Amino acid sequence: MTKSENYGKAQLRWQPQGDGWAGTVIRDGSRSEIIRHSDEEQLLAALRNQAGKLEPNYFGFEEAMKRYLRFKPGGFAGDSGSKGERSYKEAAAASLNAALSPQDAINANDDDAKRVARSAIWINMLSSFETARLRETLLSADGPEFVKSAARFLQGDRQLGIDGMIRALSPHGRISWPLITYLPFLWNFRAEMYLKPTVTLDFSQRTGLSFHHDYDATPSAAGYADLLTLVDQTRSAISDLHPRDNLDIQSFIWVVGEYREEDLP
Repeated sequence: MTKSENYGKAQLRWQPQGDGWAGTVIRDGSRSEIIRHSDEEQLLAALRNQAGKLEPNYFGFEEAMKRYLRFKPGGFAGDSGSKGERSYKEAAAASLNAALSPQDAINANDDDAKRVARSAIWINMLSSFETARLRETLLSADGPEFVKSAARFLQGDRQLGIDGMIRALSPHGRISWPLITYLPFLWNFRAEMYLKPTVTLDFSQRTGLSFHHDYDATPSAAGYADLLTLVDQTRSAISDLHPRDNLDIQSFIWVVGEYREEDLP
């Protein structure tokens, strides 16, 4: 019996063959070569990997690492100083934690939210519009709810935290993933991740991952879980570069997707 699975714009088809399994990827009317494996789950993983390679802008992790090292020859350890991707983000994270710890944020009051708004956390990870929207929220009567909800998110109540942040942000303009993930990432970039959708979706497509297939612009716990899967897959694929934490992963995604020739050292 032939089995099938949709994977983005591709379709995977596989069936038992002899003592194992055989399958192929179909996209735009064309079939890939036949892939065989004794284990069905490992065959599926190979078929999904093959489907990723059929994305129009695919160049794979090997090329992604080469591109990163063109701009950052010293790797993650050498990415410091005024033109580095790490130091200023670490400084913003330290400022947020000094202004209000995530443990205290769970019971944040109006003064706590205003203290966060006035701390040195406003860096170029957010657009100018997002910065204005988040600062306005923190300085308003909705500030405490936003901060408490971000802390709940950090504690593992993902959907409850997201719902609370959305309620707090809604009177002040459009909701976006960067606004939802900004404070949690700065509070704990060792475990959490910041989502800048355009560059992350492009990165997913170029490296053959699946994040872009099911992406939804409306923040949700399921969407964030997909983001963390992308982080884990990226960490494994670039292990030779020795990323220290998710700040390095975020910087890798940004450099690969957004740096241009004028950014070369």
